[in-house]
Amino acid sequence: MRANPSIEHLLDQAQADRRCAIGSTSADRRALAARVHGGSIITPYRGLYARRDYWDVLNPIDRTLHTVRALALQHPAWVFAGLTAACIHGYDHSWSLHGDGVISIASPRPNQPGDERRLHRIYIRDFDGIRVNGLLVTDPIRTLLDCGGEYSFVEALPLFDSAARQGVQIGKVNILCNTLGLDSSNIRLLCAHASALSDNGGESTIRALIISNGFLPPEVQRPFANPNNPNAPYRADLTWRLPGDRIIVAEYDGMAKYVTQEGMKRRTIQAAVQAERARETNLMAQGVSLIIRLDFDDIVNPERLIGKLTAAGIPRASQPFVL
Repeated sequence: MRANPSIEHLLDQAQADRRCAIGSTSADRRALAARVHGGSIITPYRGLYARRDYWDVLNPIDRTLHTVRALALQHPAWVFAGLTAACIHGYDHSWSLHGDGVISIASPRPNQPGDERRLHRIYIRDFDGIRVNGLLVTDPIRTLLDCGGEYSFVEALPLFDSAARQGVQIGKVNILCNTLGLDSSNIRLLCAHASALSDNGGESTIRALIISNGFLPPEVQRPFANPNNPNAPYRADLTWRLPGDRIIVAEYDGMAKYVTQEGMKRRTIQAAVQAERARETNLMAQGVSLIIRLDFDDIVNPERLIGKLTAAGIPRASQPFVL
């Protein structure tokens, strides 16, 4: 297709602004549509465009944010909500929740017949948006309430943990839920188990799977003495103190985080492995009976996780549940 300097400049500017491009004139829109037909440009949302090769390297959260930044220019009064707001607030969550590319906004009415199919209106009768990085969004408490009401306990706990790390007072989510008279079963559990100590979304998801499968909830990031550096204690991802003075530690990712990084020199890998072994030795010297290694495969295949916990003797404190 023949080069069009105007369209190339429009796309370049959008990429520089980390957003989708908008055709501001009918001529631009025709030229962009022609390139969509030719395959070099995609349209992730009606009236928005991006180069295919640029879009393909973005992760789902970045794609959402690119779409939102463009929509905010077109609809400055929109208040983004739900998972879209969680992206703007920077809360951890699984990329799989973005499979359909939906954009959520707060709205006093349900979806309208003319709405773009990927627009999701979350009914909120009275709301005020706050500005986060220049974008209007629901406040953290309302954002968590909407996500906790839409997603399962396992899917939503990373969001709540991440918000807690940012200093959000998680208990207020439960208060708002009760004030609005909404179903609070999942919200109650999320507020009870949210932890600001959880390091990342993967660790939060593993913990959510442990809890939802009825196992005794572990202590998060329990400190252990580090004889090599007393000012920087070891922190175990998950720890159980069991009868008989048994202490069991579960580490998420573990050795894989060292050996799977591309470009890491052999000497660097060896040093990391030696440091991990020294860490294990020191944990064992402080009464740890067993260290369970967990990784992403245990999230994808929860039966594998259940097998590891059962084999280690982690007791089940309740019946498994699905919320």
